[in-house]
Amino acid sequence: MKKALITAGHKRLGKAIALALVEAGFDVAVHFRRDPEAAEAVVTAARLAGRRAVALHAELTDSESLPALVAGAAEGLGGLSLLVLAAADYTPTPIDALSAAQLDRAFAQNARAPVELALAARAQLTASGDGRVVILGDLAAQIPLHGYLAHSLAKAALHAAVRGLAAELAPEILVNAVVPGAVLRPDDLPESAWQRLLDVVPQGAVVAADPAAGSRAIAETVVYLSTCSRFLTGTFVTVDGGRTARW
Repeated sequence: MKKALITAGHKRLGKAIALALVEAGFDVAVHFRRDPEAAEAVVTAARLAGRRAVALHAELTDSESLPALVAGAAEGLGGLSLLVLAAADYTPTPIDALSAAQLDRAFAQNARAPVELALAARAQLTASGDGRVVILGDLAAQIPLHGYLAHSLAKAALHAAVRGLAAELAPEILVNAVVPGAVLRPDDLPESAWQRLLDVVPQGAVVAADPAAGSRAIAETVVYLSTCSRFLTGTFVTVDGGRTARW
């Protein structure tokens, strides 16, 4: 059984992952919060490739909506064997204005929702006989990003959840993480600033020459973790072009 639910599977890294999984023979459920047209475009591409696919809307911070999301994926695909948690919130939180509400939002989006969704999918993943969860982590969990303290704290909690879930859900479900570096320019980052960042990444020239190369590297790593030996769990694979080698 190769049937995957990808959160935020309609855009950016989530879209690249969804399409790579389709190429690897997975049926896909594409979650979205906004932009149903983008989600349907991914679904259409998957169906044209001969795979089953559905688009599903959900607000991931609404705990009560998560069982319905999992049920919709399982119904639409005929089961569920893989959960890819690619959705994230990157709201800046300047330290002089950091509030309890901002902290709550960051933790709800980046830590609580992934854990709750993994637990909501537990029965379906176990029933597949090869249940797996792949989580997109963040370098900010290791070294907090200036101006994004709430995000960094929440991502550190998410990294703890990877190991915790791997231990708690074994042996039925594998839980691993991919930690992206500078792989895809943020929409609000000027091209000049992006190029300066790539200049300090040892393999940054790869992404500078081919803007899709970083996304492909992430997607290929997710595919690997979705199909590899079941001895691999609780692991973080950093895909950053060598950035942390000279941090």
